[in-house]
Amino acid sequence: MILQDWLYLFVICLLGACSPGPSVVVILGFVFSGGRKSGISASIGHGLGVFGYAMLCAFGLGFLIEIYSPFFTAVQFLGAFFLLYLAFMIIKGSIVENKTSHDVINIDTKKNRFIEGFFIAILNPKIAVFFLSLFSQFLSIEQTYITHLLMAILAGGVDTIVYCIIVILASTKGTANLLEHHASKISFIFGIMLIFLSLSLFVSMLTKI
Repeated sequence: MILQDWLYLFVICLLGACSPGPSVVVILGFVFSGGRKSGISASIGHGLGVFGYAMLCAFGLGFLIEIYSPFFTAVQFLGAFFLLYLAFMIIKGSIVENKTSHDVINIDTKKNRFIEGFFIAILNPKIAVFFLSLFSQFLSIEQTYITHLLMAILAGGVDTIVYCIIVILASTKGTANLLEHHASKISFIFGIMLIFLSLSLFVSMLTKI
């Protein structure tokens, strides 16, 4: 993979981690009920779960390239379509502005937040679909298993860092209020960025045909 590919991969992982979803809502619930430490612990666990999914997807798709490359090409196009669909869903959500209050989340303060954060990721099949779609755009037959592992580490690391930053910001009252008031605008911007990145992946694939 060239530097541009790593940069694209990093940006899309970043956008995926920043996008509003059930994981963010639950982890913020941990912050509001148990404080910053609970949120950080859950974020690390979530990142480990994402790393596990990312590693399985990278190695699985790598094997698929070796045994049947035409099918992998089809997976690439489906993956690009899914990323584009995800972008439109993010934009739609920002326009509809469905707000979920942390007050309605039932949080048990006695449980292990690291384990819960891990299972939040593992039990979310959308994460697997996301990485199957994403990694299909960047894998090639000449890549080594080390490259696949580094891709998974990048995905898990970005997820962990982003969620820890969200936790730190959410535990700071002024920043939390600012994010709450501008959440829809932030989501809309992320969606637009993901559309452009998805379209660039389409162009890149078409030029290789």
